[in-house]
Amino acid sequence: MSVVAIIGAGDIGGAVARALARRSRVGAIRLIDDKESVAVGKALDLMQSGPICGSDTRIEGAGDLAAASGAAAIVLADTVASSAEWSGDAGVAVLRRLKAAGHLDRAVLICAGSAHNVLMQQAFDELGLSRRRVVGSSPESMASAARALVAIEARVASNQVALMMMGRPPDKVVIPWSEASVAGHSVASVLSAPELNRVERRLRGLWPMGPSALGTAAALFCESVVSGSRRIVSAFVSLDRDNGTRAPVCAWPVTIGPSGLERVTSQALTARDQVVVDEVLQ
Repeated sequence: MSVVAIIGAGDIGGAVARALARRSRVGAIRLIDDKESVAVGKALDLMQSGPICGSDTRIEGAGDLAAASGAAAIVLADTVASSAEWSGDAGVAVLRRLKAAGHLDRAVLICAGSAHNVLMQQAFDELGLSRRRVVGSSPESMASAARALVAIEARVASNQVALMMMGRPPDKVVIPWSEASVAGHSVASVLSAPELNRVERRLRGLWPMGPSALGTAAALFCESVVSGSRRIVSAFVSLDRDNGTRAPVCAWPVTIGPSGLERVTSQALTARDQVVVDEVLQ
């Protein structure tokens, strides 16, 4: 049975659990928070709504990180007590406990918060966590927002828009428009340059994304880990530079699977976009 553990039963953690339960593509969800009564209450609420939406996913609440044992994916979300994403020393401490208990030996760690690229960098530098098994899902929520904005401009359904996001939000964001499409057509043949510029300006103003968008993106990553999906997503990752050194954590189009980061894809960039990406990778 595939198990997903969510560390933190705040707004983002609850959104992850809700999205996973609604899609019913994992066997069990464990919602873990120091405020155990809240985690248990949210889990019970989702379980009771299961028959309504046709989901039979098992959902449990817990107050101890031991409940993450055996999970295929562990999502780092936000706490009930502070209503904030795990970050700083507290975030590193949680990751250290997960590592010491062996929970990260086989699980893929999905960092769901909008600022979790900073925590991921700390985890790589201070804890030596595997760069392959740690990814951040928030860039996919921003890419989703970009698809929605393009759909509004083009007057089409958002599921007809395909695009990726790269860089470091909110100030160094790159959307490879030459690779983007609307209903199978090049986006440049559907929207003008001023319209695409308007999408980029509006997109920067939307960061950080809301808990529902962040939670749904993390749920998508969990499903990719469990199912081995070949879907390409925009994720926070740490890449190898051309000279063999490690680049800072940044957003990049990748494929996620049971072992974590499986494939890094290349995108055609304009000269301007390449400058931005090079700055991020320095």
